[in-house]
Amino acid sequence: MKKIVFVLFGLLALTQGTPTGRVVNGEDAELGDRPFQVSLQTYAHFCGGSIVSENWVVTAAHCVYGTSASGVNVVVGTVSLKNPHKSHPAEKIIVHEAYAPTQSNRNDIALIKVSTPFEFSDIVAPVPLADPNVKVKTNSTAVLSGWGGTWSSSSPTPDRLQKASIYVADQEYCRTVMASYGREIFPTNICANDPSTRRGQCNGDSGGPLTVDGKLTGIVSWSIKDPYCASTKYPGVYTRVSAYVDWIAEHTK
Repeated sequence: MKKIVFVLFGLLALTQGTPTGRVVNGEDAELGDRPFQVSLQTYAHFCGGSIVSENWVVTAAHCVYGTSASGVNVVVGTVSLKNPHKSHPAEKIIVHEAYAPTQSNRNDIALIKVSTPFEFSDIVAPVPLADPNVKVKTNSTAVLSGWGGTWSSSSPTPDRLQKASIYVADQEYCRTVMASYGREIFPTNICANDPSTRRGQCNGDSGGPLTVDGKLTGIVSWSIKDPYCASTKYPGVYTRVSAYVDWIAEHTK
């Protein structure tokens, strides 16, 4: 029954205004470009995530909400889904206690503990977290990566990890345009896109990293399709990692 619920939840995540996940108009990532990037898999890739320590990965709550750790594998050290470097079974999943899927995915963050520690190298490494005392400036260049759709929710999952440079959007602009669509932006969100072209997140990128200056700044949460991914009008929405640094530290100590 849990598997059925999980599949249904995943299907709901493909509808308008709900979590999405592939990189649109990105480029192939090279091995070692994003050593913290992971693929969360059951029978196949379903979400991304980021290594934050020897035993822990951070991802989006909507990726693992309502499921147990059993059967979830964390694949690391690869840019090709066909050639996984190593797979670590999940031991424990912690979804943020205030996660609210009916409130524009508020507090969309979760942690996964793996049963065997990661062996760090040039292709497997943790990502530093954004400093909560440093404000990320509007128009800062941000790098997104994932195995999500390359155009729309119906696009096939790419084998090769994609990455793209986009820009941090003005928070007030993001709040206003999302309000016109009936969605809410919280201080614990950060928005990013490329207003000049379709480049950004799509289905399958969910839970994956958005970095600014090499630090984990956002977690792919949701976006609006119009009807395709990576709208130039509606920025992609991410969980603002700096707002959860203490929460991550508390649960991974």
